[in-house]
Amino acid sequence: MSPSEAVDFIAAADARADHRTTSQPDKRAVWRLFGAGPPLVLLHGGFGSWLHWLPMLDLLSHDFRLAVPDMPGFGQSDPIPPGATPELIADRLALGIGELFGDAPVRLAGFSFGGLVAAYLSVRLGSRLAGLVLVASGGLGVEREPLDMRSRRRDMSEDDLRAMHAHNLRTLMVRDPEKADALAVEIQMRNTSRRPGLVSRDFSRSRTTLKLIADLKAPVAAAWGEQDPTVVPHLDERVAALRAARPDAATLILKGCGHWIMQERPAELAGFITEAFKRDAPANAQRENDQ
Repeated sequence: MSPSEAVDFIAAADARADHRTTSQPDKRAVWRLFGAGPPLVLLHGGFGSWLHWLPMLDLLSHDFRLAVPDMPGFGQSDPIPPGATPELIADRLALGIGELFGDAPVRLAGFSFGGLVAAYLSVRLGSRLAGLVLVASGGLGVEREPLDMRSRRRDMSEDDLRAMHAHNLRTLMVRDPEKADALAVEIQMRNTSRRPGLVSRDFSRSRTTLKLIADLKAPVAAAWGEQDPTVVPHLDERVAALRAARPDAATLILKGCGHWIMQERPAELAGFITEAFKRDAPANAQRENDQ
């Protein structure tokens, strides 16, 4: 796929969406809805947008009514005030979910920083929460190792800029270098073109998600890429911490996979998410994928 084809691919996906805006004064949030079925809200990561979930939308929209927001402070949604927290984002999203779905049961899946926001949102939803899936989630504690991330310069050409983003994708987001393709680079360029109103990594390094999910009544599941640089070499500690908080949680560890699981292994993650939401009650489960 060429850069121009990537632009066309995103435009075509956007055209298929049912665009909605939920709002209170100066608190407009932009949502894209796809498919039909029970509501499933997908939350993107830090420096992200709805496009983090783009590789999986077709896979999940057969079974769910997907609601994919640009979280407050991100993408096309309104800014958040200085000093804002994940709780504020969750509060605004909870109001938006109420506008979109009323009192209907809602499923949540959150990626990276979006996992921490999803944990707060799960508490806000209370009895309306039908299940939560954490995807390479933040808020589970443990520092990550330093990474060789590159910054843009004003004198960069378009080719240089794309090469920089491809490098950062291979460093942070994907293990398979071929997955840092033209579409991934286009998504990364768009997602990082706007600076959000908070530094998501400062919150993601906390253990807040563990505290929030401990008492949830709905099923909880979690997935990681085994080669995710945000958890290597601490993956075992993350899994142990999750199991201490939720011994019943279903888990998926994808071998040879990095952080952005939706880009690298969309079919396997979609199957795990769908299966997790079919569970009627919490039950011990753990899976590993060797493919």
